[in-house]
Amino acid sequence: MARLPGGLPVWRGRRLLGADDAGRAVGATTPPALPAVDASHHAALHSVVLDALKFADVGAPQSVHLGGSPTVEFRGGALVIGLPLAWGLSADQLRMLLTHELALPASRHPDLVRGLLDARHRTPAGEKAAARHARLLGATEPLLAEAEQVRDAAAITAAGGGLSAVEDAARALLKAAAIHAAFSTFAAAPLASGTMSAFNTGSLPTTGPIHAEDLHAGWRLRLSRWGAPTADVDREELARHHPGLAEELRAPADGPLVTLDPDAAHIDELGPAALRTLAAEVLPSGSGEPWVRLADLPVEAYLPDVERRARQYVEAVNEVLGRTPDGRDELAGTLLRRPVDVERARRGLPAAADSEPPPPWMGAALLAVVVEYTLLRKGWRREHPLLPRRLVAPDSDAVLDLNELVRSDPGALRRHLG
Repeated sequence: MARLPGGLPVWRGRRLLGADDAGRAVGATTPPALPAVDASHHAALHSVVLDALKFADVGAPQSVHLGGSPTVEFRGGALVIGLPLAWGLSADQLRMLLTHELALPASRHPDLVRGLLDARHRTPAGEKAAARHARLLGATEPLLAEAEQVRDAAAITAAGGGLSAVEDAARALLKAAAIHAAFSTFAAAPLASGTMSAFNTGSLPTTGPIHAEDLHAGWRLRLSRWGAPTADVDREELARHHPGLAEELRAPADGPLVTLDPDAAHIDELGPAALRTLAAEVLPSGSGEPWVRLADLPVEAYLPDVERRARQYVEAVNEVLGRTPDGRDELAGTLLRRPVDVERARRGLPAAADSEPPPPWMGAALLAVVVEYTLLRKGWRREHPLLPRRLVAPDSDAVLDLNELVRSDPGALRRHLG
């Protein structure tokens, strides 16, 4: 009886995967609208893919494409590499990640094995589908364990072998996980995929999803200015999935994980149509609503959200003091001196009897939210709608970075509040 890695009978693997999943894993093709990666398009990235294929010791996919999600995945015979990963990993790290995702344990049924592995990352809808998915994961646990050992070893080989290569491979996977978490948070923000109901800009919808064709351009701009939104990575979960790299994945990270990597493989310039296609991979599909450029959204698009958060902090200060603050100086002083109490009050938590001293920037960070709202009401605007607290003065191109003041000059925040 033919068996898959991990001892799973082939017939049972096909039954567990299901006819629909098997078709998606083996015979489906990627929509041709996704930007192709080959010797003529994104040649540097194409070279990285060729290197990874050699280290993984697998045949070439039917095609390679850029995708909008921060993932590497197979869709039928097509390999789809997420643009956020291509920007955020060095070429060497991307080669390690691709090698890890391409490598498979020896089998006469590689497409079936890959389909079973990929099924882990799908979230089924409905109780019956969820029960079948749980049975699939339980039955394929030995296969998954063997596959992860093979993949970890292949990534280490792609990193050059040796002890330092183990650390390099672990960092590549850790960075990929951090990019996935940070970009997912970014794309789920109200301006990216929420509902716009507080303003009317003529041609834009007043309700419904916002379809932002320049979502990835906004992400790149945000990274180039001051980094990614905060996102947590579950290192223990990563370590469980990568037994060959577990110790290194738990080690403290050296330097920021989510940046535009200066050593990333070069990506050719992407036009508006390609950026729209990539954004459509991430954002909810629409039903007739127009696509918009996030960079063109007016202040009215983000002012309500800023106002909501600023009012939360003002109300929290009222609760901490037991009264309305005596002017803006006392409001600012309370935010700066008692940020833990204010934050707990905002969240509806009781005051803490004893607590660790807050980070030195915490109070200034709370104050910056209130200052941003104050300046927006006075005619300032954001340099880009997706760059909170980086503001442009009225009738001027001068940029005020409140985030920089949080770090360097909290006193200046008080002056701007007044």
